[in-house]
Formats: sequence, structure tokens, C-alpha cells
Amino acid sequence: MRTYLAPLGFDSRRVVRPVLSEGLDESDRVVLLQPTNSSDQSEDAFEEVAEVLTQVVPDLELESEHLPYTDFVETTLLCADLIQAAEGETIVILGGGAREILLPLTVATFSNENHIDTVLQIGDIDSSVRRIPRLNLQGNISNAEATLLADLTELDTPLSISDIATEIEKSKSTVARHVDSLESEGFVTTAKQGRTKTVEPTDSGRIFLSSRGSDHRLH
Repeated sequence: MRTYLAPLGFDSRRVVRPVLSEGLDESDRVVLLQPTNSSDQSEDAFEEVAEVLTQVVPDLELESEHLPYTDFVETTLLCADLIQAAEGETIVILGGGAREILLPLTVATFSNENHIDTVLQIGDIDSSVRRIPRLNLQGNISNAEATLLADLTELDTPLSISDIATEIEKSKSTVARHVDSLESEGFVTTAKQGRTKTVEPTDSGRIFLSSRGSDHRLH
């Protein structure tokens, strides 16, 4: 079962294309997010989405959630509630719809990445559907772990634990402990090559590190 969450504007294709790119089954839900004062055009778009998707799955459960648009925080919290209440595989579509809905949904999405399986974006320039990496923007790591993460972004990774320890002049046990913590936050990924574990930073790690400014740099 999948639950799709998508803002809906005037262009139904910004919902239909991402949904069909992932697939649609009878048990799936599609929840369309609209402002509380939806216009006739947006209601027409809802009907267009329903018409196309029910050709694929006749008994599809298609829902509409009308959200307030004048209170950014309240709308963000409501989007977070919808994400957390979603059942099965949760797919958020970031594209189309009113900015007053899209921006709170974006904030809620990256604040609740543990509840989301896939984030899709449909481009304004070429209308292509792209997957966006799930990003942890709230990592809870120590200064020493953040320093190691900064070091890794400067090194030519992937590298083994032993090689990293040599490069930054730390013990292998210290590096391994910090890597375990960083991996649990999704800031690095590891892979086994024989008996060797290699490490490299993730997109989440790079973006998280950028929010900390220039405090942590390779020494």
C-alpha cells in the first residue's frame, strides 16, 4: 500500500505524472492538498486527476485535504500530521500547487524524513520527475563527530576506517565509533569490501554540515 501526498494547483499533470511514475494499485491512497478557498480551476484539476487515475485503478481512494494558507506554522503542522498519519509506503510529491501549501509541505517533509519513503519533484523547466534524497536536517551529533564529517567531505572517499584514521591522525577505534554514530543519523554510508568497511558522506551529511558554518574543517 502507498499513500501519496501532493499539493494540487491548476495543472493536474503535476500530480498525475509523479504518481504514475511510481505506480498505482487498488490499495493505494492519493491525498491532494488544496487551500481552503479552492477556486473552480483547482476543483476542475481535482476532477482531471480523478479521471486519469481511476482509468488505471477504478476503485482508487482519492481524497482532498483543504488546508489554511494564511498561517505558515499551522499549515506546516497540519502537513506533518498528514505525513505521520499516512499508511504504508509514504510518497510526497513536491511540485505544483499554491506556494502557501507547497512551502509548508516542504518544511514538514524534511522535518519528518523518518516517516517518508520517497520524495518526488516535478521540474518547472523540463517537467521531468526526479527523486529527491531523504534529508535529515535535525542530526544529533557531537562536535567531534561533526569534525569527522567535515574531514570526510574534504577527503577522496570512499575510504576505509584505517585509511581515515591515518589521514586525520586519530585512532581506528575512535573513527569507527564516530562513523557508527554518523551512519545512524544518515550522514555517512558504509559498505563492506571483503573484510574492509569503507565510508563516504551522504547528501544529508553535506547539507547538515553546511548549516554549521565554517566551524568544522579538515585540520
